[in-house]
Amino acid sequence: MAETKLDYGQKHVLKLIAKDSGSDGWTPVSAQVYPVFEKHIPPELVELEETTEGWGRVRLTARGQGVIDAMAWL
Repeated sequence: MAETKLDYGQKHVLKLIAKDSGSDGWTPVSAQVYPVFEKHIPPELVELEETTEGWGRVRLTARGQGVIDAMAWL
C-alpha cells in the first residue's frame, strides 16, 4: 500500500462524510459525486456502496475515522 499525504479536498470530503453520516455511519452520495469518491479517496479510508442508478453511500473505515480523530488535534 503506497502511503501519500491527503490533499485539502480529500480532507474536506472526509470531514463531510463524518459530519453528515447517519446513525449507521453511512452518508448518501449523489450519482455525480460517487465516481469522484471511487477515483480520489483512498479505499483504506472509506467504504463505498453503490445503491441505485449510480447513487451510492459512503462511510469511514476505522482507519478513516482515525484520520478524522487525528485532524481534531492538528
